[in-house]
Amino acid sequence: MRSLTRGLGVGAIAIALGGCGGIDHQKVAAQIQQDITSNGGTSVKAVTCPSGIQPEAGKSFECVGEMDNGYTFTIAVQQQDDNGNLTWDVPHAKGLINIPKLESNIQETLTTEIGTKPAIACGGIYKAVTPGQGFDCQVTYTALKPVPKPAKPTAKKPAPAAKPIPVTRTEKVTITTDSNGNVSWQRILPNLAAKPAAANPAAAKSGTEPASLQ
Repeated sequence: MRSLTRGLGVGAIAIALGGCGGIDHQKVAAQIQQDITSNGGTSVKAVTCPSGIQPEAGKSFECVGEMDNGYTFTIAVQQQDDNGNLTWDVPHAKGLINIPKLESNIQETLTTEIGTKPAIACGGIYKAVTPGQGFDCQVTYTALKPVPKPAKPTAKKPAPAAKPIPVTRTEKVTITTDSNGNVSWQRILPNLAAKPAAANPAAAKSGTEPASLQ
């Protein structure tokens, strides 16, 4: 089991103050919902935020998002200052995936395995999914390919060893979700059939992130 890091896929709103100087909770809720739905999370039907929050730098509060499937999730909202400037962090939820968080988790794991930092592209900011639905992410990285040695020496004095050639490699990571909203991913190595990691450890590396992690 591998957990996700926070702080990615963060939205922001400026000057979210109401007429009495407090945080305009309706404006914040509307902006968060618009951010999620316009960036791929089309299954979020409502966001509600608490009223009566006074602006204070460093303080935080929580809003609640509701999915079309009836499931809810908590959205942490952080006050950046006392002027109504806010940021929020949307977690994985049942039916909703925070793509930057997922990409960061995959990148961190594969950097250790590959030995270099790959670029992960899953597309978008949020992705609405149904249980059992899957999709693919692309992994791109630079590897060093050794230069083949000549079959026979061409000179009495050995030539200096040739430097490895940098080549770009592309792989695929398959993402799946289960009935509880947990997100699983599996690295598919080139020229090898996709099989569960436990059955064929050489074919793939996988990870699972519970939907409740923020």
